[in-house]
Amino acid sequence: MSTYAFDNAWQEARQRLAFLEQCLDPATSRRMRDLGVTDGWQCLEAGAGGGSITQWLCSQVGSSGRVMAIDIDTRFVEVLHETNLEIRRHNLVSDPLPQNSFDLIHTRLVLMHLPAREEILGRLVSALKPGGWLLIEEQDIYPVWATADGSYREVWTAFTQAMVPLGVAPDWARQLPRLLAEQELHDVGAEGGIHIFPGASAMARFWSLTWKQVSAQIRAGLDEETFEDALKALDDPTRWFTGPATIAAWGRRQG
Repeated sequence: MSTYAFDNAWQEARQRLAFLEQCLDPATSRRMRDLGVTDGWQCLEAGAGGGSITQWLCSQVGSSGRVMAIDIDTRFVEVLHETNLEIRRHNLVSDPLPQNSFDLIHTRLVLMHLPAREEILGRLVSALKPGGWLLIEEQDIYPVWATADGSYREVWTAFTQAMVPLGVAPDWARQLPRLLAEQELHDVGAEGGIHIFPGASAMARFWSLTWKQVSAQIRAGLDEETFEDALKALDDPTRWFTGPATIAAWGRRQG
């Protein structure tokens, strides 16, 4: 059983997601354009989060298209009022998806948190129309272990040790191309982007808020001084950091 650590009810949850959207949305929307998203498409945003990609998809598929946004907590997408949007509270682990229904299914930084991730992957494939595209984007921690040092690395170590028992797989994303091929998807492709960023940037603020949200779990394996030193460093614009890579993989259902 997984316990998701990043509850949207946290007072700074929307700001945390806004920083993430600022960093990741340009690449996500580029990938979707490359897959051909256009007027009339039926799209599923699985794990809608803050709603920025949901809103972008609504603008792309037009009045003849439809976007279904699902999340276990939909509070942030409920403020959207696009006429081609359907919002559902949905648990990917236990709730069924419509079959053979979507031209595009997208999920970002969701499956790495769920122990049933590969079972869910199969369900997402079954929800595609013949010829439909699945786009998965997840993070992989390998650049952090390759480059990080000092208190920044120590907090990453404590953070990872706290998240793994909750079901997080920090090195799962590198398997995505193989997993999509094993689902018998066609035209499988993949790319990775390594995030190198200065302190006080949107990405630095995202990680600072991420660590603050689960500070009790991190501090269980780390002294207070090291934790505060890492947060201070993330607020210093003269410092530079390497974060996890974003691995994107996509494939098309046969037909």
